[in-house]
Amino acid sequence: MKKITFSIILLLSVAVSSFAQRKYDEIVTTENAVQDLVQNEITGVVVFKEGGTVKGLDPETKKVIWTLTKDDFGTITSKDILKDPEFGNVFKEKRDLSTVPGSPYIEAYINSKYLIINTDSGKIVYNSSKEAFWVFQSDFIPETNEYLLTVKKDGEMAVALLDMASGEIKWNTTVDKAKSLISFSTKASSLTNKAKINGNTVYYLLYGKLYSFNKENGKLNWKADEDYTRFYETQNDKNIVVVNSAGLLSTKEYINVLSTEDGKSIWKESIKTKYVVYLEDWGTKLLIAHDSGFNFFDLKTGEKIWKKDARGGGLKRVIPIDQDFLYVAENEMMLISKDGEKLWKKFIEISDDKEDPIYYLGKVGEKVMYLTGTYGNMVDYKTGVKLWKRNIKFEKSRPVLPTYDESTNSYLVYNDEKLYKFDPSISDKPEPFAKVNIKREKELNSIEQFPWGVVLSGPLEVMGVNMDGTVKYHLTYSQPGEGTRRLIKSAAIVGSIGLGVGSVASDIKGAEVTMTYRDESGNLRTTVLKKEDKTNQDQAKAYAAGSAALGVVAAKFNSRFNAMKQNRDYSYIFAKADSGEKVLVKVSKVDGVEVDKIIFNNNKPIYEVDPATQNIFYVSDKSIQIFNKKEK
Repeated sequence: MKKITFSIILLLSVAVSSFAQRKYDEIVTTENAVQDLVQNEITGVVVFKEGGTVKGLDPETKKVIWTLTKDDFGTITSKDILKDPEFGNVFKEKRDLSTVPGSPYIEAYINSKYLIINTDSGKIVYNSSKEAFWVFQSDFIPETNEYLLTVKKDGEMAVALLDMASGEIKWNTTVDKAKSLISFSTKASSLTNKAKINGNTVYYLLYGKLYSFNKENGKLNWKADEDYTRFYETQNDKNIVVVNSAGLLSTKEYINVLSTEDGKSIWKESIKTKYVVYLEDWGTKLLIAHDSGFNFFDLKTGEKIWKKDARGGGLKRVIPIDQDFLYVAENEMMLISKDGEKLWKKFIEISDDKEDPIYYLGKVGEKVMYLTGTYGNMVDYKTGVKLWKRNIKFEKSRPVLPTYDESTNSYLVYNDEKLYKFDPSISDKPEPFAKVNIKREKELNSIEQFPWGVVLSGPLEVMGVNMDGTVKYHLTYSQPGEGTRRLIKSAAIVGSIGLGVGSVASDIKGAEVTMTYRDESGNLRTTVLKKEDKTNQDQAKAYAAGSAALGVVAAKFNSRFNAMKQNRDYSYIFAKADSGEKVLVKVSKVDGVEVDKIIFNNNKPIYEVDPATQNIFYVSDKSIQIFNKKEK
């Protein structure tokens, strides 16, 4: 097999180095060098900046449909902004253009001005040059088609609500003295600042301070007494659960419940815990899971409901299954009831080391499957007895990638150049059905299942493996210099360079704790455990739901969404040929055929792959070269 694989790679190198440059199909020439380019997910319009202009390009006709110049942008009117010594530092961190997820808008930072542009019409919905303040943070509210703007004015920090329909500021409320702009521009602060709309109330956690505003007039209802790092609304609309971390590096946290009327605590004192990993709201009680255990607490008093906490010690995850809870503490898992009673006779060891990552843990039929850095097995849900007497032993220094096959209710798993099939019906651990020779294994980030087999892929490698274990194709490439593509986002979405449709390997990684809601009987009302990395299709479904409020033409968007479904069929790889040329290669995942190759002239190309049409928009100095979709 190694000899065969080597031959394929050798042939590939010859192929990549021998083809002639494919000429672009269409070109948009500009007077100045193109400085930035993005594509809006909703409208599909490609927006680019060149010189002092911003232009919108229709993805279907490839024609410029609107142009904005300095006459449209206006001038800065605030003398305070011009005098601010830190003003330029903030703009240095900003990209010229960025699309706003879930909307037809893009944000632009042009000539020290902050703009919001509707990509469908080219209308500047908001222009900071007409204000006596400037914006250093923005939060789009898709439900109401509004923006919360955090602004600085005359040494003060304020919050403003922008109506996107009219482009007018509805209200502007001062909340505090302005801090140094250095703190404003840090990524950490932008991650902690959160805004939520609940009926006629805006809750805003801004640099540790929690505020409540009247949404209609901007009146400040209250400002909480303590600093907090997170907050969660309860389903009764009368309370807010707040969490305060005791320092950046501390594992201690404090939990409390505030009244929505005045922002005051309704508990006598905060609950001191280790880091919170899971929260549930049952109406009159809260389930709080933290690093060393979990319990129910009375919502009104904060008193514990169970006699003692469920065993914790390095609690990693809590998974609600019906009205039970499957949880992992260090390197063991247990199933308990809503009353805190153990449903299994003993804890199940799922890894050698408590620090081992958990790649998958969940219910498959009447079984619980676990995949960790060291083990893989299935457990009977009712009894806690392992389905297989022996665990599959994984090589912990190698990636573990699973993909689910709905038709057979089984998982295919990759580790250490082996592929396994996890079938709930078998009585002992499966032997690998395929052994493969991956060249850049540690870079693998996607596994996808097709009717004929499995595709493994990374930034510079794609392999197809048939279900009989034979290698269907294997392509590897070289990195083009030290740089990587500036806008890797689009390639990731369209191909598998980061967001494999079938991959759940990142299910645990990067989880953000949010509130899960149940009724008094324990039935799930809304289950949102974390913000997940999503494919374009998942995003599109979410966007479509709010398209009416955003004023998006549904028929136009739906046609683009339907076209997106084919995108898992290709990988787009930015590679270097033997000749030294830098090339974008389009690879069909079905058979490994290189259906297109485009030469780029720099190590950090700016380009977009349209997920609906598969056309490629590439910035080349004073032009945008357009390469139409190419198939076999």
